[in-house]
Amino acid sequence: MKSLLKGMLIGFIIGGILLTAAAFLFFRHPTEEPEPEVPAAEVSKAVQEEAPESGISLPEEPETPEIPAVEPAREASEEVSEPEEPDSALLAFAGDVMFSDPFLASYDKSGISAIADSEMLGRMQNADLFVINEEFPFSLRGEAMEDKQFTFRADPKYVEIFQELGVDIVTVANNHALDFGRDAFLDTLDTLKSANIACIGGGYHLSEASAPAVQTINGQTFAIFGATRVSPSATWYASDSQPGLFQTYDATLLNQKIAEAHTEYDHVIVFAHWGIEKNETPEDYQRSLAKGYIDAGADLVVGCHPHVLQGFEYYNGVPIVYSLGNYLFGNRDGDTVLLEASYDNKGAPSIQLIPCKRVGSVLSRIQHPEALFQHLTELSFGVTVAEDGTLQPQ
Repeated sequence: MKSLLKGMLIGFIIGGILLTAAAFLFFRHPTEEPEPEVPAAEVSKAVQEEAPESGISLPEEPETPEIPAVEPAREASEEVSEPEEPDSALLAFAGDVMFSDPFLASYDKSGISAIADSEMLGRMQNADLFVINEEFPFSLRGEAMEDKQFTFRADPKYVEIFQELGVDIVTVANNHALDFGRDAFLDTLDTLKSANIACIGGGYHLSEASAPAVQTINGQTFAIFGATRVSPSATWYASDSQPGLFQTYDATLLNQKIAEAHTEYDHVIVFAHWGIEKNETPEDYQRSLAKGYIDAGADLVVGCHPHVLQGFEYYNGVPIVYSLGNYLFGNRDGDTVLLEASYDNKGAPSIQLIPCKRVGSVLSRIQHPEALFQHLTELSFGVTVAEDGTLQPQ
């Protein structure tokens, strides 16, 4: 009995302890749902509103500073700069060239030094563009034209002479290009093309014969035409279906081509074959044609064929060179000039004559050209050839 009472007492004590612990846990962690979360911005606002009453001073939130707009960096291609003036361009022109057998024999023996001395070679080679009149075909084919007093041709291998002289463009618009027929003429076109020498005044058809050689030199563009008004036969002229030459007996097409080129290129030049052999005075038709070329848009007119030098003229500020005479024509000697035209991108060029002649078959500069320049002044129309060879319109 006593044991039973003792067990019951211990049970009551343990039960009380457990009830007390349960009550404590219940009131320490209530089962109510938590209050909803308030955004930080609203909490901050509430604190700011209550701060004065609590005596607590909180710093105001700093305002976001305004950032000035920054222009994007300009691309390199968008940079604005003053356009650069093109550099000057120096063009050289020479008259009639023909390779005779003695001429070629001298070259075979001594090379290019048998043709021209170092000073003249330097002037030809250093020009930005060098243009000559090729008065023969490069070919070993064909038969000489009947009833023609003089016929010329040369082995195509001798095109290397042109390359060594620095020739860039040749005009074939003359009275000897078809001396040995059309096959020889075609050989000429092929030979020049293979040598990377441009050809003007003739072609495989009219559209090519009448087209200019186009070159860009130091930022300036040039269109150079070749045409002839001396031809043994009208059958030599190019057509839409026939190789041949570009004629200027009727200058309508040439003037049209000049006008078109004038709108597209900075400078237009005409190299014309005209005049009467050994006549120092240009024909009236030469003067008329030249002025027509200039009216159409040319800013330099150069001529050859008479085998002698003729005078000069300016028309509307544009120089006309009526005949450059012989340059390297067989073994013929005589005074001649290398014409240098300097362009500074301001229209017509300034002209300087380099006086020269062949001495012992070698082309050399004339050291005292006063008499030559005086004679050329007398042949000219309102133009003086100065002591340094420059042309001075009066």
